[in-house]
Amino acid sequence: FKQEMIELAPSMTLDELLEVAISKYYYFVSKSALRKYLSRNHIIYKDYNINKFRRMSDMVEIGAERARKDGMIEVKVSPTQWKYKQRVIYEQYHNVELTENDFIIFLDHDRTNFDINNLKRVTRQESSIMANGDFFSTIPELTETGLTVAKLIIKTDEKEKEYKNETNNNK
Repeated sequence: FKQEMIELAPSMTLDELLEVAISKYYYFVSKSALRKYLSRNHIIYKDYNINKFRRMSDMVEIGAERARKDGMIEVKVSPTQWKYKQRVIYEQYHNVELTENDFIIFLDHDRTNFDINNLKRVTRQESSIMANGDFFSTIPELTETGLTVAKLIIKTDEKEKEYKNETNNNK
């Protein structure tokens, strides 16, 4: 479906694409739902008004903040890019550029406390282990301990894999 939408979109209006979705794929979606789907997948259709999008985006100044439904705060950092506020603060304070693998966690689990001492850089893997193990706490010291446990789990898994590889190679 996505591939066909990518191929057809430049030459078809939103209404025509909706007709294809319904008649060929039996996707009974509303016009606004299809518009959102195309937008999320960066698919531009024939009657897409790019100037309207640009005007709306330009209305918000760089540095402006917005709250997401999940309580996270985003900051506009360029005409087309928003970043989580904690990432912006961390990058500015430490003069680094974070990668996609870097997460910034709130040690006290308060998403509104942007004090630099409350922000901690962790990897995606560490964050995942902490979330799955319920290692986050409203007490910063316990969250730090949870991070140490997550790092220990990662290291243990690495050593276990090394041991298994050595054992298999010696056979």
